[in-house]
Amino acid sequence: MAAPNMAKGGNMITERRNAANQIATKLFAAEAAIDCAIVALGDLATAMPQAQAAAKLSSVVGSDAYNHLGAAVTALFEGRSRAVALHHALDEVKTGIGLRNFRVVGTGDAGKILRPEGRNDDAEAAEQASQAA
Repeated sequence: MAAPNMAKGGNMITERRNAANQIATKLFAAEAAIDCAIVALGDLATAMPQAQAAAKLSSVVGSDAYNHLGAAVTALFEGRSRAVALHHALDEVKTGIGLRNFRVVGTGDAGKILRPEGRNDDAEAAEQASQAA
């Protein structure tokens, strides 16, 4: 019996790359979702004591809620740590299936890199110096 798609002229490396890219996209989406949840709970952690102070409530009020919030944050950080470990394990799988020298593309960390806005003070000073010369 012939290997699937090989009789049709399929390329095993291309198929593996396509599969790896699909997994990478889903992994990066999951990592981003965890990061977004951490941000949302961080916003809540900031808002709760502010609301408590604005309502002039004792620190005792809502103590259980703060405990649950802390547990939720802890669980998300544990989940994030496990997602990072999963990321590394999948990188080992990538190498094991012959894709070590291939770039697997998802949305990835490059999507998290913010482009600088504004100007670098050193660059501005250098430009002014070159214009004065």
